Amino acid sequence: MLDGTMLGSRPAPNVLLPLMAVASFLLYALGVLTLHQDRAHGWALEAVGAVPVAVSYLVYGTPLGATDHNVLQSFLQPDGKSVQDVLATAATGSIPHGAVDMYSMDGSGSGAELFATAAMWLFGISMASLVRFYLVLIGLSVVAFVLRYQDKRLLVLPLYFFVLTVMLLTPLGTSAAAASQMPIGGQRYFVLAPFLPALHIFFELIDRSDTPEPKRRIANRLLLLVQAILLFGALVVRNSTGYLLGALLCVWVWRLCQERKRRVELIALLRNAAILVAAFAFCAVIVAAALPAYLKTGRLFGNFWHRAFATLSVDPDWPYGDLRTVYDCTKFIPEGLTNQNDDRNGHCIWWIYPPNATRSAADIMSGTYGREYETAVRNAYFYVLFHYPKQMFRLYVYIKSQRIADVLRQDWSYLFAIGRTRAAGSLVAIAAVQLLLFISFVVSAAAAGLTVVDRPLMIFPAFFIFSLAPLYVAAASSWKTADTTFLMYACLVLAVLLVLRLMTKTLASAKTKISI
Repeated sequence: MLDGTMLGSRPAPNVLLPLMAVASFLLYALGVLTLHQDRAHGWALEAVGAVPVAVSYLVYGTPLGATDHNVLQSFLQPDGKSVQDVLATAATGSIPHGAVDMYSMDGSGSGAELFATAAMWLFGISMASLVRFYLVLIGLSVVAFVLRYQDKRLLVLPLYFFVLTVMLLTPLGTSAAAASQMPIGGQRYFVLAPFLPALHIFFELIDRSDTPEPKRRIANRLLLLVQAILLFGALVVRNSTGYLLGALLCVWVWRLCQERKRRVELIALLRNAAILVAAFAFCAVIVAAALPAYLKTGRLFGNFWHRAFATLSVDPDWPYGDLRTVYDCTKFIPEGLTNQNDDRNGHCIWWIYPPNATRSAADIMSGTYGREYETAVRNAYFYVLFHYPKQMFRLYVYIKSQRIADVLRQDWSYLFAIGRTRAAGSLVAIAAVQLLLFISFVVSAAAAGLTVVDRPLMIFPAFFIFSLAPLYVAAASSWKTADTTFLMYACLVLAVLLVLRLMTKTLASAKTKISI
């Protein structure tokens, strides 16, 4: 039990709450399908990476993770065609076979490529497959959560899907830019996928009670394993939410300190850690075995140092001092270091990297975003840090902080413009039903004597604080802060519930005093 209410002592709510939790997922899925983002022009990141990789493997017979060069060029140079049109052409096999590139050159890692390939293998070669497979993975997490928890902890499901449905009504869901930069099922939207698995793991870590039934204990551990695999799988696709692992590690260490003198609880915590390690090892082995070329060249995950160095360009004073002379790449990139194109700054460093002096242009280009590329831009980053500490301090403390605040302020304003949403009437109706369902869940839980908002839900503001860290690495924008925005909205909803709870307690206390 979490709040003094014995689980299972109220059978009616214990059946009703899981049903409402599942219904919230189904409403969200219906809202996603109503958007039809798979038909929209855009999918900018997927069109130059994951999608060509998937169709090359499924239609043109390249190794998993590799790209047929001619297929890739058809996406890079679409001649005015949409990504859907190019994909339909590629799916027929009518593009002449070209050379095989053993890995994607988009710098996003291997996860998006594996996800897109699996999605199109399961549901067919279309952009809709990415959306459907994303919903399947989220649905698996929902099923695991509902099977494990039959009490008020289920609140996080309707909360999660209510907030996501609200986000669908904002420009984060309805705008053309959203379909281009952060489509549902695309790699940037995957920052929202790890939260349910992470919350499941969090509740498991803080739970001091355990069922006496051996079969149930085994089932709970299997469900934890499933959620851990889903968590690590989502992080492979988009690893900017790796801060969730840091937050969970802090919780685990805190619990270890608390239970260090209780042998049973200590063993349970170590067992849970072993399950998480096993899930990580499983995912690592699968990805490494499936994509040996990515492992060999250091492309399993997205580029950290490239993002860290490239986004120094958000400073209007970039490049600092004599950096254009120190890193003079104008022979290869005419504009040199600039604050107009952040990715080109990383490329600039790579082209003048000393070992590349004896390499051909083709070899240098193929090494872009690889392991040695990361080494080159990491060295350049620390050179800037040590030679221009004042400018770097100003960049992180003032400029990047202000940019993050501006983006979150803009996303906050979206909530107050929902009345003017451009979403279809059917999506608005779905959101209204989702709101009613969320309210019904809260009322049902309260009627069952459960304290809906309690201390464990402080994990949401904790996640929010942790989520700010990646925004200091990459340049903040609405398309890169979806997880932080989600957490901001979720904290707002929880704050409203907490205020209502306090008001209810105050009124009840006042009535008691009057009656006395």
